[in-house]
Amino acid sequence: MTLINFLTRVHFADNVLEDALHSEMERHSKRRPFVVAEDAHVRGPIAERFFSSFPIRTRAQTFSAVTTRATETAAREIAERYRTSDCDVLIAFGSNRAMDLAKVARVAIAYDEPIAALSREEGGAQRITPVLPDLYSVPGILGFASAITDYTRVKLDTGGQVMLSSPHLIPTVTICDPSLAIGSSRAESAIAAAGVLARGIDGFLAPAYNPPADALALDALGRVAANVHRVLRDDDLGCRREMMAAGLNSSLALQKGLCAVHAISNAVAAVSRAPIDPSALGGILIPELARTYAARSEMRLEAVSRSLGLPDGQPLWLGLQRLMDRLPLVRTLDAFGIAADDLPAAAELAARDRALGNAPVPLRRDAVLDILNTVHGSDLQHARRNGVRPEQNAIQ
Repeated sequence: MTLINFLTRVHFADNVLEDALHSEMERHSKRRPFVVAEDAHVRGPIAERFFSSFPIRTRAQTFSAVTTRATETAAREIAERYRTSDCDVLIAFGSNRAMDLAKVARVAIAYDEPIAALSREEGGAQRITPVLPDLYSVPGILGFASAITDYTRVKLDTGGQVMLSSPHLIPTVTICDPSLAIGSSRAESAIAAAGVLARGIDGFLAPAYNPPADALALDALGRVAANVHRVLRDDDLGCRREMMAAGLNSSLALQKGLCAVHAISNAVAAVSRAPIDPSALGGILIPELARTYAARSEMRLEAVSRSLGLPDGQPLWLGLQRLMDRLPLVRTLDAFGIAADDLPAAAELAARDRALGNAPVPLRRDAVLDILNTVHGSDLQHARRNGVRPEQNAIQ
C-alpha cells in the first residue's frame, strides 16, 4: 500500500512521483495545472520527471518568482494568471516557500476581499470554505513544514504579516517521493532534520490531548535520530525514505496546533535582513526551549529523550545541543546576521503570536527575549556546548 488517507490523500513510496501525479490528474480530469515552484525546481532532471508526469494534452502555467516569505502581491499575480489561463489545479513543487505561496494563492483565487480580512487574526478561519481550488503538494527535502498543514503566513502589501488558517488549506493531495531528496546537499539535509526535531519535540510537548499526534511526533524523532548521520554520510535512498517519513509525521503531529518554536522562528525570520529558513532557526531554538521548559517542570521530557536515544540521566536540552553540534548547521543567530538590536522586536512579534500560547509552560515577551539572547552569540554558545547553564530570567 502506498496510499494513506489521514487528513488528506498522501502517496508515499520510492519513485512514486510519476504514477501518483499522473493518476491524480487523470482521476480528477485536470489538464490545466498552475505550478508554483522555485527556479531550482523548474529545470534539471527532477523537473523533467515532474513535468513529464502530466497527462497528455496538458497545458501548464508556471510561477517561479518565489520569495522567502509568501507575499500578497505574488498571490494576486498567481490568481490573475490562474483565472486568465482558465487553470483547474494548483501544484506546489519543492520547498516550503512554494507550498506557502500556493496556499495564499488558493485564497486569492477564491476570494476577492483583502487577504488580511481572511486572516486568523480577523476570524477568517470560519470564512475560508471548500470553494478553494484544488492544491497538490509535491514536497522536496525542505517542503514538509507546509506540505500537509492547514496554515500559511503571508506578508501584506500594506506591511506586516498575518496567518491564514483553515482545514480547507490542507493540500488536496500530497505526494511523497523519497527519491526527490537524493542529491540534496548536506546543509539542506541538516536543516530538514532540524525542522523535524523542532516540530516533533514542541508538538509532542504541546498541552493539547491528541494521542495519535503524540505518537507521530515521537516516531518522527526516532527516525531522525537513527538516520540523520547516515543520510549525511551516504545519501542512501533507504535513509532518505526514513527522513521523509519523519518529515511527514512531524507535520501530521501539528494537528495539536502550532507551537512556540514556530512563533519564535517566524518572528526572527520576519525581522531578519536576510532570508532564513524557519527550520534552521528551529534547530537553534529547540535546545534552549527544552531547557526553559525543564526549568519549570520535567513534564514529558523523558519520552522525548527515549525517542532520541539519549543517555539516561542526560538533560534533554544538553542531548539536543550535542546532537545539533554534530550537524552542519549555523549555530547562533548572529551567524545568520541577526543583530542584537533586532531581538526585542522579534520577541515582541512572537509574544503577539497565538502559537506561543501552545507552549507547555507560560512564555511571554521577556522569556522569549531571554531565549533569543542566549542563542545569539558565540560566547554563550560556547558555554552551552560545555554544559554550563547561563543565568536566565524567571519565566514570566
